[in-house]
Amino acid sequence: MMKNLAKRINNENGVALISMLLFLVLLTVIGLTSVSITSLENLTAMNERNYEQRINDQEAGVDPQANVIERTIADAALPATYLSGLGGPVPALAGPTLTAELTTNLIEDDSVNNVGAFGPDLSITIGTAPNQSVVNMDIDYLFTRPKSGNALEFAAGNEGVGNSAAAGGTEKIFQMTSQSTLKGARGAIINSYTCVVSGSCQK
Repeated sequence: MMKNLAKRINNENGVALISMLLFLVLLTVIGLTSVSITSLENLTAMNERNYEQRINDQEAGVDPQANVIERTIADAALPATYLSGLGGPVPALAGPTLTAELTTNLIEDDSVNNVGAFGPDLSITIGTAPNQSVVNMDIDYLFTRPKSGNALEFAAGNEGVGNSAAAGGTEKIFQMTSQSTLKGARGAIINSYTCVVSGSCQK
């Protein structure tokens, strides 16, 4: 009986099979880990690319807003060529409210996330599919103040908007919001813009 037990203990049949199975399991684990890491790297790279494109698209919406503000204040009306019907960036329904904000200091409750007259003041399409995005922009009048930096600013009188001779004019402050819709973007770029009535503008 002891001899039979010794034979069973010294029997190595199947060791090679078990070793190969363990080796295959190890290779499988390594392979799955590599695939997971590669997928994570690809996802990270894609998110980074989309983030950079959204930032670039939103930055591209700053200059059109500045041009609309300057021209509308200079002409005391929104130029017709800026309307979407003539190939411009301003939706037709947003035209009257945008004009009121820029010329009469009206504070409107519009937003890039709304629709119609209280929706985006400007909208442009950038790029081509599958990376095409729509950039929605909103211009909000904030307040008017005497032009800063004048030696006689302390003695400025209230002679009407843009007519304060003592202070050398007035400044209008606007907020410009630019938001990209690429891949369900949520963030937005917000700038302030200062325009001197009957003068220059700067952001």
